[in-house]
Amino acid sequence: MVPAETSDWFLARSGDAFVLPEDSDAFVGAGYVLGPADCERGIGTEPVTELFLDDLADERPFCVRSPDGEELVIVRLVHPGTEEDDGSVTVVLSRYTRGG
Repeated sequence: MVPAETSDWFLARSGDAFVLPEDSDAFVGAGYVLGPADCERGIGTEPVTELFLDDLADERPFCVRSPDGEELVIVRLVHPGTEEDDGSVTVVLSRYTRGG
């Protein structure tokens, strides 16, 4: 996989969780390093259907694979948002696409 230039799918937020795009797959990493191969293995063996902000605290990485399986995004939640800052969420994204 190589970095993608653009992506036409994304995560949405609903209350205290990220909402996966329909037919997408996700995996939450156990450590602080997560690469595309780790994501593919994790999605295959330990997929998740819920991405609660509390579970992603301390920049715990997670990844989401697009519905067509061609794109993968690795995400770190940097700031979960609070009522004081209108709930704005800050994330760092690394996007990859199959075959470049």
